[in-house]
Amino acid sequence: MHYLIFLLTCSAVASATTYFISVFAPDTEVDGVLLNAAAQGFYAGTSGPVTYCPPSIKNCPEVKGTLVYERMTGMAVNVPGGQRIYVEPSGKVKYTQAHSNYIPQGSFVGGWFNKTVLSDCDPAHDVVDFLSTDGSNVGGVKLCPDVESYMANTGASYRLYATTPGFNLTDCVDTVGLTLHGTTNEVGCWQYI
Repeated sequence: MHYLIFLLTCSAVASATTYFISVFAPDTEVDGVLLNAAAQGFYAGTSGPVTYCPPSIKNCPEVKGTLVYERMTGMAVNVPGGQRIYVEPSGKVKYTQAHSNYIPQGSFVGGWFNKTVLSDCDPAHDVVDFLSTDGSNVGGVKLCPDVESYMANTGASYRLYATTPGFNLTDCVDTVGLTLHGTTNEVGCWQYI
């Protein structure tokens, strides 16, 4: 299937402020797979996100899934200070721990952009893609079966990566981008862990 890609400057869902994430990778085993937050990363195959709300919080928000803000800028959470999304030099797409702004040196903050995918056979599809912000013109989004051992028995089958100059995995599935599905929920949970 031949795809032509055009950049967009506006959101696909104008009224939404939070989004859940699925993968757009036509003709692959990961097309349409939902991504969930766990262990400061994004995984396919888990039954839902890993969240926490301290007992001292009287009105913990109901968990609404893994929700992010437009252009993957941060996690949609209640925890003070929020949780920012970044890409490690290795390409792992991660988010900060609650109550911490620490992002490892050399990581990419930003680089996510909207694009519209056009096809001869299918309707136009809006996705979010990644381009390294260091001027290297390296980019793209991949799902890799490189899942850490601590995620064993969670159902995690793939981890989300962005292509960076330091990315070196070879057994990954190339995607066209991520589909952000707009919701009316303000937050997905208190915090993701």
